[in-house]
This record gives sequence, C-alpha cells and structure tokens, in this order.
Amino acid sequence: MRLEAALGRLAATETLLAAERLHGREAQAALSLSERALQQSREAITSADQRHRAVALEVERLKQELHEAALDKIRQDHQMASLTAALASRTAEIERLRDAGATIAAELRAVRAKQNSATDVLHRECQRLEEALQSERRDTALLQRTLDLARANRRALQEQIQQRIPIQPSAGLSAFPAHPTTPPASQSLGQASADMAILLSSNGDHHAACR
Repeated sequence: MRLEAALGRLAATETLLAAERLHGREAQAALSLSERALQQSREAITSADQRHRAVALEVERLKQELHEAALDKIRQDHQMASLTAALASRTAEIERLRDAGATIAAELRAVRAKQNSATDVLHRECQRLEEALQSERRDTALLQRTLDLARANRRALQEQIQQRIPIQPSAGLSAFPAHPTTPPASQSLGQASADMAILLSSNGDHHAACR
C-alpha cells in the first residue's frame, strides 16, 4: 500500500513538473513577444527622431527664406504655421512612442523577474521532489528487506516447531523438557521488530519534515 501511494505521488509529481514546464514555455513565448515589440518601438522612435530632425531642418530653411524673401512673408507665415503644427504632432508622437517604449521596457523587466523567480521555484521544487522520491525508494527497499527477513524467520520458526513435535508421545511427564528452550529464531524476530520500529520512526520523521 505504501508503494502504491508512493507511485501515486510520483505520478502526481510528474504531472506537476509537466505543468511547470508548460508554464515556463508560455512565459518564454510572452518574453519573446515583448522583446520583439520593444525592438519595433525602438525602430519607430529612431524613425520618428529622423523625421523630427528633417522637419527641424526644413523649419530652419524656411526661416532663412523668410529673412531673404520679405515679399513672401504671408505665404511663409502660413507655411510656418502648418509646419509648426506638424512638428508639434510629430513631437507628441515621439513622446507617445517614448512612453510606450518605457512601458514595454518595464513590462519586459517584470516578465524577466517573474521568469527568474518561477525558474528558481521550479528548481527548488524539483530538488525537493527528487529528495522525496529517493526517500520513498529507501523506505520501500527497507520495507522489502524487513518483509523478507520476517518471512525467513517465520519459515525457520515453523521448521523448529515441526522438529520439536514428537512423533509418538512418551508415557508420563518425562517426555516434556524440564526447562523449555527459546527458539533460535527469536533473536531474528527481535531484530526484525527493531528494524520495523526504526523504519516506522524514520517514516514518521520524514513525513513530519515534509509537512
């Protein structure tokens, strides 16, 4: 029964390990998606910065033309207003992309920290389960050894009892020994009882430690 319980716990442990591995793979996939989104955001920020510099150069050129062409002042003012609005829009877009990049970076750090924590927990759990499995195997081996010893002692005791039964009873009380002797197997039975007590004690300590 203890062996069947140990096998059941082993199967449950393997199921738990499979679930933890699946969770780790899902976390890894989420991390890859976050890194790809962060790279795209960086590329978008770089492109926006380049457009921002191009627009700034265009504004400077238009300002220079404004100084050089006083007759086109009204047209230049209208164009400047349009370019200023475009610049403000691009600047707002750059700020939005920067904020999105910062948010993605924070999420990426959180995902990495969570993955590292999950990996540590999984590693500790695997070590604990491996230790529990080794302990169950030792308990099983000790139980089997104790059972074999008890069977051998029982056979020896039965043989001694059969040898001590007289074929034909003698007359009177002289047929019975004056002092009954202790079967040699009693020492082995005592040793088996001691082994069983040690096993039960070790199992109790082990289960108390697990709890």
